[in-house]
Amino acid sequence: MKNILSRFGKISLLLALMYFVVGCDDDKEDVAPGLYVMSDEIETFPGDTVLVSGTASNYVGLESVTLSCEQWGIHKVYELGVQKPKVFNYDYQLIVPKNASFEEHLLITIRDVDGRESKKKVLLTYVADMESPVMQTQLPSRIAVDFDAVANKGSWNLNVKFTDDRELKDIRLQIPSMQIDETVKVTGRSGELKRTIDFTTGEFPVTLTITDAGDNETVVTTTVVVMLAEEEDPFEDYPVMWVVNASEKADDYLDGYYAPMTRKGEYQYEGKIYADKANFQIYFTAEKTMDGDLFGVSPYVNSKLMNNNDYVVPVTVAESGYYGVWIDLQAHTYSMWKLETSATTYTGSLTVSGCGFSDFADWGTPATEMARNGYRYTYTLHQIGSYSGTRQYYAARVSDWGYVLRYWGDTTGCGWWEDTTSAGGSVASYASDYDGAVQITFDTAILWATIKKVTE
Repeated sequence: MKNILSRFGKISLLLALMYFVVGCDDDKEDVAPGLYVMSDEIETFPGDTVLVSGTASNYVGLESVTLSCEQWGIHKVYELGVQKPKVFNYDYQLIVPKNASFEEHLLITIRDVDGRESKKKVLLTYVADMESPVMQTQLPSRIAVDFDAVANKGSWNLNVKFTDDRELKDIRLQIPSMQIDETVKVTGRSGELKRTIDFTTGEFPVTLTITDAGDNETVVTTTVVVMLAEEEDPFEDYPVMWVVNASEKADDYLDGYYAPMTRKGEYQYEGKIYADKANFQIYFTAEKTMDGDLFGVSPYVNSKLMNNNDYVVPVTVAESGYYGVWIDLQAHTYSMWKLETSATTYTGSLTVSGCGFSDFADWGTPATEMARNGYRYTYTLHQIGSYSGTRQYYAARVSDWGYVLRYWGDTTGCGWWEDTTSAGGSVASYASDYDGAVQITFDTAILWATIKKVTE
């Protein structure tokens, strides 16, 4: 690139026409307008928009500024003869024709009121398209379709949207086992493909290939699984749901195993999780028990969310990290996305406190702070099994009490919040007669805490 300024596919060329300083002496009267071009080449492509900006100036006054390219049908004239300005700033949006030929020239002409001219040719060249189209609709690896025994078919409603930074060419749909191979022409920078396809029972690999005008391709594959409808237990529009770590046992936790998911709409819930390893697995429950309504995915279709305890398998999180989770019980779908932690997420000191532990007096603190790994703080304490009072706990920066993790809970859910203004509030309570070592974990990235038995 030669001094090309680019943003969102628009290449802006700054053409600075600098004034050659001249006096008013008689020997300066024949000086032509000064003309300086920062770049002598524009790299662009059909359908692009180029912003040509500049400043023209001359001591006797300007008559006109002209930008022209006959091959592209461009002839822009700024008529200045009435005002006769000595300085003129302009911005011109040059639209590159869809059928543009290249290696042409944009001619810039400055004319003053005495008829003197300065000219400059700027080469117009083609820049190759290196960007592939983008599939905007995210298709799961396997798509479940129920087979209707009465109609003797299972229908899949395909609806995908896709874009390109320049110009789309076509989209190709291939389902080899159905003898489907269809190519649909597309123009512009965005496209959509809608089809209703009827299947028999079985598994059907599907390939979608999007091609742009530069012959760049994006290939998306999925498998449509058509089977008799799987049995599902009845479910409700619950006031709150819970997400759990499927690889661990609820009985190993004294508190925090069930993390809340907030109801966002009818049958829709959103929550946050921390996956501590690759292939982390989760279930969703309607209550704080693993014996009631339990949602996972079909053993045959890993994108189909359903309620059937002892039948469904866990949802798998491929990579470790923090995630947002969305579920829709009626649509039988779920989605996950990586959470970006804020630069202001707390990473300072934390000390645990509470009552029912032998390590310190009730509401006292241990001698050392909690150990921190990223945004996760841990501390091992000994819980007194015979403790008769209400068990409670929280964490704070005890050096100045300027940061306290407090707890809230009601019929819509529960959670921790950060008290940085000494507002006061509740702490977490739980019931347990367990006697032994426990590990308390606080996570400031998702504001959640757990108490787990230490069995090793």
